[in-house]
Amino acid sequence: MNNFQRQLVEKIMESMPRPCFEALEEFSRLDPDTLDGELPVIQRFLNSCPASSMPTKSYVLVKQFLIKHAKSTRYSNYRRYIERLLLWSILEAKKTITDLNEGDIQEFMSFCTSPPDSWVADKSCRRFTLGKLRQVIEFRPTWRPFSFDQTSIGEDGTRLTYIAGRGALAKQWSVVATFFLHLHDSGIIPVNPARRLHAAGIYSMNLPIHKGANVFTDEEFAVLMLTLSDMADEEIQNERTLLMIASVYYLRMQPSEIDSLGGQLTFSALGLMRDGTYDLDVDSFPSNRAWKIHPEFVAKYVNRYREKLGRKSLPLERDHTLLFGKIRGKGSISSTHARLLFRTVCQFVIDRLTESGYEVSPDSGFRKASLFWLRETSMHHSARTMRMEDVIRLVRKSNAESVYRRFFAWRG
Repeated sequence: MNNFQRQLVEKIMESMPRPCFEALEEFSRLDPDTLDGELPVIQRFLNSCPASSMPTKSYVLVKQFLIKHAKSTRYSNYRRYIERLLLWSILEAKKTITDLNEGDIQEFMSFCTSPPDSWVADKSCRRFTLGKLRQVIEFRPTWRPFSFDQTSIGEDGTRLTYIAGRGALAKQWSVVATFFLHLHDSGIIPVNPARRLHAAGIYSMNLPIHKGANVFTDEEFAVLMLTLSDMADEEIQNERTLLMIASVYYLRMQPSEIDSLGGQLTFSALGLMRDGTYDLDVDSFPSNRAWKIHPEFVAKYVNRYREKLGRKSLPLERDHTLLFGKIRGKGSISSTHARLLFRTVCQFVIDRLTESGYEVSPDSGFRKASLFWLRETSMHHSARTMRMEDVIRLVRKSNAESVYRRFFAWRG
């Protein structure tokens, strides 16, 4: 192995999630305010993490929280769920855990819905190797923050995609909400970033699946986009379907608007605003932040499509590719064709989950959803973080009473 390969391996190993806390008996002996007595391997891991995330500070805060729950009936569960947040904060978000905002927490919960393979073990295993001397104890290389409860291999021999169930997400959220309440009550953070989400009961077990509206749950939407991305990776023509579905979601498009506006919506119409969002810079469209498109749409989906089709070098403002263009020929697709593509993707998701051993219930969004659900789901997500007056603008053709009833009233 040459120096470059060795450095590459070391870099990859640094970004791997590692266990941060021992069993209850050893953990109970630690000083809650320092790293004194910690396993050397844990100290080396923290020192290798991105400095911007201040890993030691985040680690100590989490350890102090766990000390409050260091009981045999509680510790292992709290350790599992809060350790995931700690590792995500310092390795993925690269932020101190006290700097996480409401958007970060939502992103973390989406991450927990279907984490990358590098965060998922085929089965549960020990965290550390055995050793009489603490200096020789190392990480178990097979340990990961998430693990399959059953076999991770499908009938065709391929590894299954890890998808968290609603119950697992509810437990994860319970610990996360308790942790941030602890930080706030202790005066460590001035504002509790989990308060609104907790009050809304978004990840609660006892809420109806769709909250009385035609929307995907968080886990359903994550699985939908993950599956569609996989389809696009496997077959280039599915890139157009991925872009179409992402466009409906991020632009909050009514299906009828695909017919009326689709022939004019181009990449070049996406204008960057001062607040980092995008608007549709076309004279005939509403302006004044009436679209307020999340920058993730351009970064994750528009640029992906441009790169796959060899158009990434062309400046965005000069790229006149239609967002709802046809795979072949000129012009935009119709709403009828968009609905057909959407139903095809939903059926593919159902087939994929069924083949993986998951039972897709008759009430699942994948069985009931129409293309309209993408817009409603996007509006519900927007209503979590935006003021009501801003959401009214996004709806475009609705009044305040309707917006309140559809996107806010269910929180009470």
